[in-house]
Amino acid sequence: MTGRYSISHCRLVDAATQSRLLLLVSTLLLVQLLMAPPIACAKKNDDEWKPLNRMNESASELFEIAHEVAVNGPTSFPKPTFPINDPDVVVVVEPDIGEHRPDVDVVMAYAEGYTLDYYMSFIETLRGTGFDGDIVLAISEHKLLKPHVLEYLKTQKNLIAYIHQLDCFEDDLVTLTTRKMKRGYPDVFQMCLLNDVYGWKDADGKVIKTAKDPRIGRVVATLRYEWYWIWAQHYNPNSWIMLVDARDTFFQTNPFANLPRNQDGLLYFFGENAEATRIGMSKKNRNWILRSYGEEVLAALSQKPTICSGSTMGEQKAIETYLRALVNEWDETDIKMTGADQGFHNYLYYTGKLANSQNIRKLVVWEQGKGIINNLGALRTKAFSEWGFYNNETKKVYNWDGTLSPVAHQWDRDKNLHTYYKWKMFPKWEKKFIAEQEAKKEGFVSES
Repeated sequence: MTGRYSISHCRLVDAATQSRLLLLVSTLLLVQLLMAPPIACAKKNDDEWKPLNRMNESASELFEIAHEVAVNGPTSFPKPTFPINDPDVVVVVEPDIGEHRPDVDVVMAYAEGYTLDYYMSFIETLRGTGFDGDIVLAISEHKLLKPHVLEYLKTQKNLIAYIHQLDCFEDDLVTLTTRKMKRGYPDVFQMCLLNDVYGWKDADGKVIKTAKDPRIGRVVATLRYEWYWIWAQHYNPNSWIMLVDARDTFFQTNPFANLPRNQDGLLYFFGENAEATRIGMSKKNRNWILRSYGEEVLAALSQKPTICSGSTMGEQKAIETYLRALVNEWDETDIKMTGADQGFHNYLYYTGKLANSQNIRKLVVWEQGKGIINNLGALRTKAFSEWGFYNNETKKVYNWDGTLSPVAHQWDRDKNLHTYYKWKMFPKWEKKFIAEQEAKKEGFVSES
């Protein structure tokens, strides 16, 4: 009741008194605001997101060579053409799009069967960093290409693409057939041959004969390393080469910007997170080692961090040798499993088999989140943001020192990041390219 009467009483005061009261109240409020500490600003600064810094944490001792299974590796490895048993055989396959530039850096990827948006994600983010070197891809044969892919790739400057038909097998591994599709994409388990990429040339450099694949059928995940070796022949020894998976990689800064140059054979490997996984903890990695090399090697490597075969860098001199070695592992083990290349990759490192190579002067393994390529796949056990290296708002991926990861590999293992690219960036890029192509066609028609 008192409150009601007071309000009613206030309504009876004159206008001048009301004005004085309002002025007094306003003045008191202003004084309080001016004297109050900047709590809101401080709180905003305190709440500002920052990447977690874990540079002081290290698992480097786990990456030491497994001496109990160490091998005395050769000083050189045979070329992939070795089974043809003719010293005159050379690479004869030529790109269908673009030309190699020997004196530049290059990114290589086996990129068969993707839709336009995945190619654009890979290429647009890479070019967006300022990288102006070569991009080399192997893509599907013409009849299997997705809509707009060929048109897009032809518009890209300094892009080289190989469109080569694979001769593949039915499940019986005897009957030859064409490339199979499963759920709209090439069958990753199908065994295939790489015919007509090697052959013979005359004195003028003209191809006089091509060679059939001397090996038995193998999955494309294994076969791609021969493509990489073929492409590496086109670059100078001091050019830097990146081998990386195209489907699940995007770029944030130029990965070649601050590399050491003229190192006479420097090779970079990139590990997966040692806290989240080890070779023996992963069923796939365990089986790749077991099936290829047996129980003794698996036991020795079981607690070793996984080194990702889908992300490797090095000077051409070192990369070319590494590729010879990896193809040679398949020749020696004859394993048909998809993904077995990662077993080869880890075996080559942890047994020291590359140590005696004349062309690999130094091999550096970067722990996850501390190198140019950040392998994220093993961290899918929880949201990337919970690990502290990913900002849900800006969609940026960071290394453990708080700097942007130049290359984010296996980004699609996180729901937030996958949603952002799949449903925002992919449609944006695709729509932009298609609109540009339609505009060009309309312009051509109107001019004619």
